[in-house]
Amino acid sequence: MRRPERALIVGVLACTAGGMGAVDDPISRRLLTLAGQAGQEQPILRIGLAQGHALAVSAKRPYRLLDAATGLPVWKAEFAEPLQVVAEGGPREGLPSVYRVQVGAYGERAAAEAELERLARSTGSPGIVHYDADRGNWQVRIGRAGDRLDLNPLMERLREAGASGMWIAEEPAAAAGDVALRLVDGSYNSFPSGLARLIVAPARNDRIMLDGKPYRGVLELRVSPYGTVRAVNWVNLEQYLLGVVPAELGPEVWPELAALEAQAVAARTYAWRNRGQFSAEGFDLCDTPRCQVYLGADAEHPLSDRAVASTRGQVLTWNGQPIVALYTATCGGHTEDGKEIFPEHAEPYLRGVPCRAEADAMATLRAKIAGRSIAAVVDETGTDVTRDWALLVASGLAEADGGQAGPDQPLDAASLRSWTHKLAALSGLSGPSAAEPGAADTLARAVTTLLEDLGWTERATVLLSDEDCPALLRDPVAAALDLRERRALAYLVFLEALRPYPDGGFRPEGPATRARLAAAMVRIGESYRAFGLQTGIVSGVGEGSLRLIEGKGSVRLPIAPDAALFGLAGGRAVPAARLELWPGDRVQYRTSRGAIDFLELQPPVKGTADDRSAKVFSWEVRHSRRELEATLNRHVALGTLKDLEIVRRGVSGRIVELRVVGSQASTIVRGFDVRRLLDLRESLLVIEPQRNEAGEIEAVVFAGKGWGHGVGLCQVGAYGMALRGAGFRDILAHYYAGTRLDSLAVAAP
Repeated sequence: MRRPERALIVGVLACTAGGMGAVDDPISRRLLTLAGQAGQEQPILRIGLAQGHALAVSAKRPYRLLDAATGLPVWKAEFAEPLQVVAEGGPREGLPSVYRVQVGAYGERAAAEAELERLARSTGSPGIVHYDADRGNWQVRIGRAGDRLDLNPLMERLREAGASGMWIAEEPAAAAGDVALRLVDGSYNSFPSGLARLIVAPARNDRIMLDGKPYRGVLELRVSPYGTVRAVNWVNLEQYLLGVVPAELGPEVWPELAALEAQAVAARTYAWRNRGQFSAEGFDLCDTPRCQVYLGADAEHPLSDRAVASTRGQVLTWNGQPIVALYTATCGGHTEDGKEIFPEHAEPYLRGVPCRAEADAMATLRAKIAGRSIAAVVDETGTDVTRDWALLVASGLAEADGGQAGPDQPLDAASLRSWTHKLAALSGLSGPSAAEPGAADTLARAVTTLLEDLGWTERATVLLSDEDCPALLRDPVAAALDLRERRALAYLVFLEALRPYPDGGFRPEGPATRARLAAAMVRIGESYRAFGLQTGIVSGVGEGSLRLIEGKGSVRLPIAPDAALFGLAGGRAVPAARLELWPGDRVQYRTSRGAIDFLELQPPVKGTADDRSAKVFSWEVRHSRRELEATLNRHVALGTLKDLEIVRRGVSGRIVELRVVGSQASTIVRGFDVRRLLDLRESLLVIEPQRNEAGEIEAVVFAGKGWGHGVGLCQVGAYGMALRGAGFRDILAHYYAGTRLDSLAVAAP
């Protein structure tokens, strides 16, 4: 191995000193030197990846395995095949657990130790002060037991001592014994290294694979305190962000550069402030949502790469210090004060804010587009088919005018053949094979001809059995049809393209109007994307035009004066001569001669919040009492659930204090523990107990909004702000009010 120049080593150490642990020992110096090949001018982070009894490493080109202490090759000069690295002497199924009662969390260790001393004296039970790297606080934990239920007597004594908000915490029973790393190659040749730390060094510009996933930089493999193999990725800060930003805010789903830039600054700030968070375990940050999600080189995407590059080295500060850059997935329309969810984070910039535009700005965002007036089209069963008829008209299959071509007129054989011929051409099908059009004088004959002309008879034969027809039709008249007609009718019912009359019958021997077959035509055409429908997200409304986000790009399209426009009411499409649209609305549309001639608003429509486009913007779940008790008693041991009482809500409406009443005891849960205790997506919710005649809870319905803790930047909200024209600085200033955008050189470690 070529020895690097001393200046290179000094440069890397200078970039990483502070918050990285003991970087000046020989082992760390060697690791930093190797990691410097990925960009020694940037700070280096140690990211804790997977751990287990065995991990697999590989690379596309030959790689080296080195002793972390000496830098010398281990076993072979280099490897071209995958290796299994095994924790020899470590537990295969993990270490046993012990349980303690957690009774408080403090920002200062001295305060935690004072509370521990008081409670230990009051209860006669010793305890510990535990540092939680995730939250950055000191937790008081009392007692020790091998089973949760054995802690109930202690919890009673703690309540008498004035403790509240108690939580049963689980810990490993003990550290692992003497464990070393063994190497096993693809031929099952084995080598006992006798070492607790190894370096996997790739060829220059290559990626190391860990369990098949590629990573930049180098990997360290080390024995963890729990006797497993822990992989640690040494990577420079900017390259680390390439694997974080797309994992936290997917550019394929949320393709707005400003939102991704805001995410990049927040993620960089979080990493810069929290490096060294897990130094006791040999790394700085984890790769899971406990820290921020990091998926390595596999996650990288050109748009998020651009966001990282355009904000390179920028972090948010408060009084010269990097801020606590918390962020949440979807805030449900309003973020929460940090201190209400995490008491240790009462920072002035972590204040709950609305996740929507100001009232004045809202008035300028919404705009109406104009189309043509559309008369309602209802078929003879009373089914509204206005939307389907308008799509057929826009596509040139049906006529817009009334008279003989109107939707309420019977469909004759010549007209049906015209329809199937045009639909086949739009769908890329061969078209009707029979020279003469089939019969269309009854509904049964019309649907049979429709399927035969479009080659769908095989579908009805293969995908539908004879025995299915009676269950689908449930009409004795239809059941008496010959097999061809019965199958054709049943298959369209199966596709929900044909509905019965209010009395349940289909009247197959009666005539069929054009409106009656409109839904079937549209259903068949949509199987082949015959109508040219596209989906997009509205990002701007101009004079007679729309700006739409489509996949990775955007397009501005004019609106035809006679466009067919549809809004939403009661979950179904309704015609609108003028349609009001907002940035963030999802629409489906088609164009003709470069202009939109058909457009419909797509569900869901959920108000004006910037994060309303998230699938979990609103949600509802129901848990039985037994399901809840299994979760509750794992953490607070209350016995039978009697009630859930909301004590206090925060500025956003989130539950920040909840009293849980059980048959054995009651306790108050606060902040983030509310969501964790109930095992729900968010604490912005309504609780609705369902009781039996005796007043006992049988189940609880939770109706809520959002996903996450609700503090700091709202990721989907940032996307919504970007859609309506906000830059990344505007986004950051909104969610972290009063902070300053600085460079790493300015922000103190």
